[in-house]
Amino acid sequence: MESVDYFPIEVEEVSWQTASEQLKAIRHEVFVAEQGVPVAEEVDELDPKAMHWIAYGPRNVAMATARMLPNGQIGRMAVLKPYRQRGVGSSLMRNMVRYAIREGMEQLILSAQVHAVPFYEGFGFIAEGDAYLDAGIPHRAMTLNLHRFMDNSPKPLLREISDEERQRQAIDGVEAFREQAVMLVNRAQREIRIFSLRLEPGIYSNGSFCDAIYAFATSHPLARVKILVKDIAQVVHNTNQLHELCLRLPSRIQMRKLEIREETLHTEFLLVDRTGILYKQEPERFVGYVVPHAPLESVELVEEFDKMWEQSELDPELRRLHI
Repeated sequence: MESVDYFPIEVEEVSWQTASEQLKAIRHEVFVAEQGVPVAEEVDELDPKAMHWIAYGPRNVAMATARMLPNGQIGRMAVLKPYRQRGVGSSLMRNMVRYAIREGMEQLILSAQVHAVPFYEGFGFIAEGDAYLDAGIPHRAMTLNLHRFMDNSPKPLLREISDEERQRQAIDGVEAFREQAVMLVNRAQREIRIFSLRLEPGIYSNGSFCDAIYAFATSHPLARVKILVKDIAQVVHNTNQLHELCLRLPSRIQMRKLEIREETLHTEFLLVDRTGILYKQEPERFVGYVVPHAPLESVELVEEFDKMWEQSELDPELRRLHI
């Protein structure tokens, strides 16, 4: 297998009856050949009862697998060595958590190899008890309470959208961008997405914008801000108030470095709740537009953002700062 810097990841739910050969091949490579787990312990009587997932890459190559038992226990998570640190394991985990929520499960449990505990903590799992040996490898028990993802709050009343809110308004200058960014954040209810080159301080590193982000992020347990940055080094090495908020509220405000090598068609944009858009059209000038209510255009940008987000990970420099 070749090592690649960027590739699409497709995750598929499969059964043991239809995909056991692929599942066993990946697990044997990782657990038996690489980690020395006895063959007799790698496949067990629970496999036919479990739900399984396989992550596929270029040319439909199977890269990773995991399973979930009916009681919500996750296990046998294995990523082939050439595809590690590429977001493959994260894609598997996100699909399993979504599946558990869809099925109405109350919690997920797993036995994590000690070196992988920080990975699972990033998804909200909490380590419990002391380390113990499993197949000669130190592990810790971890639990994820899925109630935190259930939105039982009263839904806001739908209000009439004015014609003015549906109109695209041209904007010019950093101050105009900052004012419109604050306006959109103040309208947000659940989701904010920011795609940026280096988090321009004139827009993002100022009291009015960061106060609005903080108020939003702490307004509801499910409120989330996702920030995707191209030049993460400049953000890390310079004082940026929005970056500092990420460090204060890591479970609510997440920042990742854009990992894809392909050029994107976008310069910079901010999205709120799949409706509002602030869009910067030129890399070197603050020229663009804002539209508070454009669901069709917004959904397309959300899909592009989420695809790039899935392929990106927390940058090592940010990870050190979070620790």
